Amino acid sequence: MARQGKAFTDQEVRRIVGLLSNTEMAIGEIADRMNCSRSAVSAVNRKFRLRDYAGLRSKWSVAQEAGVEYHSAGVPYSNA
Repeated sequence: MARQGKAFTDQEVRRIVGLLSNTEMAIGEIADRMNCSRSAVSAVNRKFRLRDYAGLRSKWSVAQEAGVEYHSAGVPYSNA
């Protein structure tokens, strides 16, 4: 069960940022691993602008790899 009403420590924020930027884990998977809500992970993602979902749930583009889109399984989509 996710904890409620408690702020993340700096270490927890760094871990979420690392998971968002260095893995292909979905937000729900990160939330489960960090024992928090999906919306909390999404808030960290919005603050640090790590992934752009463009209104979609299952694919995103990563800031370091602009132009490459991924779905939650980590398989790149073709931009052609």
